[in-house]
Amino acid sequence: MPESDSTKELELYSRDGNVTSVRSPVRIQILRLMREGDDVTFAEIQEATGLSKSTVSNYLNSLDEAGLIVRVPDPNDARKKIYRLSATYLGQVDPTTYAAPAEYRELIRQTYTNYDRIDYKEMLPHIFRVALAESGIRIDPVLKRGGIILGEAVAPYVVADSLDKTIENIQEFWVHYGFGEVQAVSTAPLVLDVYKCYECMTLPKGISGGCIISKGMFSALFSAFFRCPVQVKELACMTDGSECCRFEIRPKML
Repeated sequence: MPESDSTKELELYSRDGNVTSVRSPVRIQILRLMREGDDVTFAEIQEATGLSKSTVSNYLNSLDEAGLIVRVPDPNDARKKIYRLSATYLGQVDPTTYAAPAEYRELIRQTYTNYDRIDYKEMLPHIFRVALAESGIRIDPVLKRGGIILGEAVAPYVVADSLDKTIENIQEFWVHYGFGEVQAVSTAPLVLDVYKCYECMTLPKGISGGCIISKGMFSALFSAFFRCPVQVKELACMTDGSECCRFEIRPKML
């Protein structure tokens, strides 16, 4: 790695100031397993890829040599190893580019003619994201990291002793800063709906990724509340035609 076939999807990883590109579909599949499941066993990798032991070993050796993964002893069986990601996932480049519908550009034009006081500075991040998508570039991990940074910064002021009060503070924060209107659907599991979602309300329908920044913010805020990592899933998004964006937040079992 790097690999040269420009017709395939490319993923970018960073470690110690170095950026590594990965094009091999099998290597990408293995790295995604580790991104989604943290620690992964050899057997899990072999089952997911359907490859022989020797072939899986070759792929793992190449990822290890590239500094993208590490091997650590399995706490349940010292004779075995488990594998985890040791690099930061930055994003992907896909030669199959996204094309925003013509209606999206017309919406931008109509916004100018129909509203006296429109702040295009607020729309620029959304337009920039569309421009990246049209170039086949997704930087979801970077956007999520931005949300985490913001969430961690405001957590001392938003997170309270009780879940109800924390949700109430989040509702006030979202409205005050124009992020949208948060409604609690349930607390077990914790499900939140966001209406008038700032992040995706002005994005064209069909764009991939959903509300990545919001996922980062919710991740930081509820990790601070539960005092452990949480998993945030976006179950619905306005970009797929839903009337609101719905998030499910679950503490990760340590």
